[in-house]
Amino acid sequence: MGRVAAGKSCGSCRLCCKVVGVEELAKPIGAWCQHCNRQSGCAIYETRPPSCRMFVCQWMLEPGLGPEWKPDRAKFAMLKSAGGRHLKVFADPGNPLAWRRSPYYENLKCWAAHGVRNTADLHLVDVMIGPRCIVILPDRDVEIGALGTDEMIHLARKSTAAGPVIEASKIMRTPAAA
Repeated sequence: MGRVAAGKSCGSCRLCCKVVGVEELAKPIGAWCQHCNRQSGCAIYETRPPSCRMFVCQWMLEPGLGPEWKPDRAKFAMLKSAGGRHLKVFADPGNPLAWRRSPYYENLKCWAAHGVRNTADLHLVDVMIGPRCIVILPDRDVEIGALGTDEMIHLARKSTAAGPVIEASKIMRTPAAA
């Protein structure tokens, strides 16, 4: 877990309590947590599960993300994982296209391009709208469809007559990848 950037706090934002899934509570992605009081916060804060304790949205961690990126304003929360190689955008199903607005979409595209260009190990940028997954690639967005808890996204570089292309698909998780 990273360190919260100076001057940032959740305040009245509770969007993670809606958009992020919590396995320990059987709470699906995109549905309000039964323990979330939208005015006062988490009703089980002191005893909340480990995944809730460990979650800190990317807006809280990145000093360079301005107030327009705060989840309650942007209508999505972001989480980096896999040592910074995976950026997941959890979109509010009530505003499923918010991530496509400016300046968000342009930045997500840049981050996707950076992850493909600067490393042999491909970086993944994806958007979850409830269980629906969309992978953002530099040249296109790939609709993956519903992503089950036992599935994950796989990126692969393919050579074509027109040059290299990145393909995205869903695969079953292996116990080591879970």
